[in-house]
Amino acid sequence: MKVLFIVLSIIILGFLGVRFFLFKIGEPVNLKVSNSYFHHYRKNLIVYSPMGNWFELGYFESNADVTTFEPINEDFGKDKTNVFWKGKKQLVDYDTFKINDFVIKDKNHVYSINSKKFDELGIVDGADPKTYQLLDPSIKDYRRNYWFKDASAVYFKNKKVEGNPETFKPLNDAIAVDANFIYAIINYRGEGIETLEVDEVIRKHKRIDGEIHPINETYVQIGNSVVSAFTKAEFELNNFDSITTVKKIDYWTIIVDNVLINKGIVLPAIDVKSFEVLDYNFSKDKNSIYYDCEKINEVEYSSFKIISNEYSKDAKHVYFKTAILKGANPEAFKSTSEYGIWQDGQHQYKNGQIISSSKK
Repeated sequence: MKVLFIVLSIIILGFLGVRFFLFKIGEPVNLKVSNSYFHHYRKNLIVYSPMGNWFELGYFESNADVTTFEPINEDFGKDKTNVFWKGKKQLVDYDTFKINDFVIKDKNHVYSINSKKFDELGIVDGADPKTYQLLDPSIKDYRRNYWFKDASAVYFKNKKVEGNPETFKPLNDAIAVDANFIYAIINYRGEGIETLEVDEVIRKHKRIDGEIHPINETYVQIGNSVVSAFTKAEFELNNFDSITTVKKIDYWTIIVDNVLINKGIVLPAIDVKSFEVLDYNFSKDKNSIYYDCEKINEVEYSSFKIISNEYSKDAKHVYFKTAILKGANPEAFKSTSEYGIWQDGQHQYKNGQIISSSKK
């Protein structure tokens, strides 16, 4: 019994020691407003910790006045003299500071949470705090707080862009219009690890006549024309004599009457009546098989098989996207335990290229 008591005492003391030295989060200041502001477990101060997960998401001991501090929302708070964001005091005008409809401002500036410093508000260049507001509160879902305006300009993600604030309207993820022009919304440039977030809105074409109908998140019909922003030119306007029907296939692909458009490019050679989307970027019609709507030449239709998002094969060849992987054995071709590496017993391949050969 004495040994058991000693063991239990050690366990309890160990637990209390761990709690004392490691657990820094006490009670929430106001859980109804924020689950990221807490009283310190041991000290008389305010702690900012996202969702209370200080071990993984971070921890900041604020210099806010404990007796008067109160959260404004999840990340903002204030005491009797200062405004805080992520627990850090911000250089804003205390008396006029406000947050409303995703707009953060005081009498001097409009502020952005997407600044170069992770815990310091940025200033939206050129924005007028008196008139800065949501462009259109009726825009649905998360995109509503992408678009703003003031008396003289339009802003996308708090960056000033071209456009008339009185008539500007985003139509989907890719296209916007105002009374006079059509705009391309460019979120990213590049591919893979070279992808860059740019968040640009670029004036591309004079407004054309006709009713406007967004087709999906990337295509818009204006009169007898279809516009998109997929290609290297970052804008395509395809004109038709008339448009009777429009069919949505996926994010990249639509059919206008009997013509298929993929990533803004008209592809009249593809038979739309038999067109079918397969796995990944592969598709087919009655005549051919395609990768990213580009024909895979010499493929044997009857034995064709998709084996990954970039590789496919038939009885004679292995294909990387649309190209024949020369020398690859389709019967033995398979993935290895290394990410992106394939082998056929004779060679190893990555991104459609031989990277090593087996020695005999």
